[in-house]
Amino acid sequence: MPVSADTNFTVSPATPAKEARRADRSDVRARARLREAGRKPFDVELFDISTTGFCFFAFSPPQVGTRLWVNLPGLEMRESIVRRVDGTSCGCEFSSPLHPSVTEHLAKQLR
Repeated sequence: MPVSADTNFTVSPATPAKEARRADRSDVRARARLREAGRKPFDVELFDISTTGFCFFAFSPPQVGTRLWVNLPGLEMRESIVRRVDGTSCGCEFSSPLHPSVTEHLAKQLR
């Protein structure tokens, strides 16, 4: 299909991932324990947390869409879903968001 030379269109720059986030993330350095249904728990290194999710490093990362339960200090196991995997870096979304004051407390505790 031929394109007219006088066709006008605008290309919007892509929104950087950090700007597109639903919640501010806090840098942390902590170990956490994750568990997938029917499997043994495994330890990971958390590197950020927010009200809506967290990111971690794992030597053998789970697949996108995997449902996990994370054990964060002082909280019961929290259900989450793997939303992003990039090498050994993984991003998860909590099934139900954390309260902002809980997230703030965890961020301070896990630095």
